[in-house]
Amino acid sequence: MEQKIREHHIAVVLVIDQQGQLLMQHRDGAAYVWPHKWGLPGGGIEPGETPEEAARRELEEETGLKVNGNLKLFWESVLPASSLPGVYRQWYVYSVQTQARQEDIVLGEGQAMVFTPLERVLDLDLIPTIRLIVERFLAQTNQ
Repeated sequence: MEQKIREHHIAVVLVIDQQGQLLMQHRDGAAYVWPHKWGLPGGGIEPGETPEEAARRELEEETGLKVNGNLKLFWESVLPASSLPGVYRQWYVYSVQTQARQEDIVLGEGQAMVFTPLERVLDLDLIPTIRLIVERFLAQTNQ
């Protein structure tokens, strides 16, 4: 029997503060996939939304931050969902610089949302796809 392939669309945001730290989300036990792992603010794109609209909505829901101006599309790719066989995810990864500080973050989802020094991000227990995204981002910022 042929397995049906399903596709999900995800938008996440690399939020960099004035000290060059990256905003990371520690997922809680209620997360549908990858509970207790570290990820980026973001989530599923709803019907009728553009990827950028979804990224903005998710960022505000999860952190309380509103982005003025454009988000920069950092990377886009289709990847297999490592936690769900037969599912592929279309990833839209945006980046934005922020004036926000840790005390400006309002935790809307997960167990923590913290600005993390770039040299410590890869030490976190990251979701596999997020590790790939962050490695790509770090490689570009170190050029």
